[in-house]
Order: sequence, then C-alpha cells, then structure tokens
Amino acid sequence: MPSAPPRTRPPSTPALRSTTFRTLLFSELISLIGDRLVVVALVALVYEQTRSASAVGILMLLKAVPAVALGSLAGALVDRWNRKWVMVGSNLAQGLLVLLIPLTHSLPVLFVAYLAMSIVNQLFIPARAATIPDLVPPAALMSANSLFGAAFVGAIAIGPAVGGWVGESFGLDAAFYLDSLTFLVPAVAVALLRLPSRRSAPPGPQGLAGEARAGWSYIRGHRHLLVALASTIGAFLIIAVMGVLGVVVAKDTLGLGTSGYGGMMSAMGVGMLAAVVLVGRSRGNSDRSRLGLIGLLLAGGSLTILPLVTIVPPAMLLSAVMGVGILTVQVSTQTTLQSVPADLRGRVMGVNQTATGVAQLLATALTSLLAGTVGPSAVLIGTGLLVTLGAITLVTLDRPRPEGPFS
Repeated sequence: MPSAPPRTRPPSTPALRSTTFRTLLFSELISLIGDRLVVVALVALVYEQTRSASAVGILMLLKAVPAVALGSLAGALVDRWNRKWVMVGSNLAQGLLVLLIPLTHSLPVLFVAYLAMSIVNQLFIPARAATIPDLVPPAALMSANSLFGAAFVGAIAIGPAVGGWVGESFGLDAAFYLDSLTFLVPAVAVALLRLPSRRSAPPGPQGLAGEARAGWSYIRGHRHLLVALASTIGAFLIIAVMGVLGVVVAKDTLGLGTSGYGGMMSAMGVGMLAAVVLVGRSRGNSDRSRLGLIGLLLAGGSLTILPLVTIVPPAMLLSAVMGVGILTVQVSTQTTLQSVPADLRGRVMGVNQTATGVAQLLATALTSLLAGTVGPSAVLIGTGLLVTLGAITLVTLDRPRPEGPFS
C-alpha cells in the first residue's frame, strides 16, 4: 500500500497563508530598505556638498512637511482611485525620481526630487494600509500589521548599513541606482497581483476637501477611533523627542560615545521585535484596545525614567521597553483604524498621517527650543509624564460604560 504523500504544514501565522499578502509584505520590506538606504545617501551627499548641518535639517523637513499638508487629502484620493495602481504608480514615480539625483548631481534637483518623493509617498501609505484588511481574515489583521511592523524594524536595521556600505564601496551614485531598484521591483510585483478594487462612490458636490473632512468626522463620531488616534499621537511625540535628545542621554547622562547612542537605538529595535511577537498573538477588539494603551503606558513611563538613570544596562533595558511600547501602540492603533468601512479606510488613514505628522513636527520644534532653556532632562521627563497621564486618561475614556436603566 503506497504511503500517503507528506502534508505541507501551513504557516503558523494566518496572514502568511495568503500568497498575495506575502508578496505585498515582501515588496514593502524591499521598499522600506530602499527608503532607509536613500536617506543615508542623501544626507551624505548634501553634507558633502554643503558642509552644513542646516542643509541636512532642511532635507529632513522635506520628509515631514508633506504628511502635515497632504495626509488627509491623499487619503481622500486613495478612496477615489484603485488602490493597487496607486501603490504601483507611487513606487514607479519614486523609483524614477531618485534616478534624477545621480544623473544631475545638482543640489536643487536633489531637494526637489526628495520633496516630490515624499509627496508621492503620502499616497502610497494610506493605499497600502487600506488594502491589508482585504487580504487577511479579520482575526488575522493584528498579526498582519505586526508583520509589517517587523518589516519596518528590519528595514531600520538593514537599510542604513547597506546604504553606508554601498556608498563607501561603490560611490554614492551606486546607492541611488540601487535605491531606484528597491522601488521599481515592488512596483512590478504589486502590478502582477490580483487585488480587490475598493473605491468609494463617485465624488459628490462637497469636493475633495469635503471628502477629506469626512474622515475626521467619522473618527470624531467613534470613541474607540479617537482613543486609537490619540494613542498613536502620543507614540509619535516620544519618537520625535527621542530623535532629538536620545543622543544627549547617551553622551551626557550615560557618558557613552556615538556607538553607545547606536546601542540605545538597537536596544529599542530589539524591543520592537519583541513587540511583534507579543502583539501578533493578540486577537479581538478588546485585546487590541487594551494592548495599545498598555503600550502607551510602557513607552511614556520608560521615557520618564530614562533621563534619571546613569547606569548603562538599566538605560538599555528602558530603551527596549520603550521600543516594545511604541510598536505595540502603532500596530494596535493601525488595526483599529483599519476596522472602518472599506470605502473610508483611505481617508481615515490619511487623517492618521496628518495628525501624527503635526505631532512629530511640533514636538521636534518644541524640543529643540525647550532643551536650551529648561534642559534636555526636563523635556524628556515632561514628555514622558504627559504621555503617561494621557494614557491613563485614555484608559478611562475607553472603559465601557455600564448599562442600566439610567445609562
């Protein structure tokens, strides 16, 4: 009697059972690596040509400003258009724009190209986020978003190292050419996928601005969405403050060098990877909401304590806990925001981009201003306390109201 053929064991993560999802995830990883790679090459080229830290700062602003100005409008456009071709077109456009830099070596062209790439990316982000719920079962959505979180962390670890190595070994032009491929390859991969066509009804008399406001209106009308949006704003406040003052903690408080600062960021990355495993196992709306608020408490509490610690191992542990909290907030809140009706997802994700962009921009500016007056430690502790108290308030708001004859 012939033996039965061996059975292929399905992936343990339900989201990975979808070939379409796996392709989208892998293409996103390549694109994210390219995004981190090009930042290294751009910063190196700008500083090489200008020897000015201010010029590098302007470059970073070109990445942040489009999210503030265009996030909600981009979300409205994504709900009007076919999301598959928005993703394909965005990747193609960015791949072609980055080619302008090595072909001209012109600083004005570099700034214009990077600004255009940042604008185009505002369309890609809500289109991708709005597509994920169509590819996996609802119970697997949290796991799916945690996998994209892992891709983000992996890109942070891989992209800058690849960019630095390619730039030093083959020249900065080679880094730009490689980055162009990291956009063009995903564009082709997504173009070959069969994705659901999700679009809202034809635009009404309210116009594009009115459609963008519809995303805000929908969020305001649903308490759990307001809590999710406030939570992710809190996480981005911490990201912005640590982006400015993390190096101060490493060098002035802990007495470490640049490598020590890198170690703190790596510890945060390790925490994020741990969060991927933790959050990926969670299912259901109650788990999602609770995890997001727990993550915000962890991130805010660890930031409050960090500037008071002068010993390296506890400081690294706090950085890791902060990473756990930040990624837990991001994955859980994105999953909550994706739970809206399909024809509103782009607009809701666009609102999220605008809100977090404003928070990050204001936090960066205020941190730079206040650090010189009240001191870095006071800014870190103050931000940590603000986020922690905000998380406690959100826990109260998110608590189910008791039902009864007088409720």
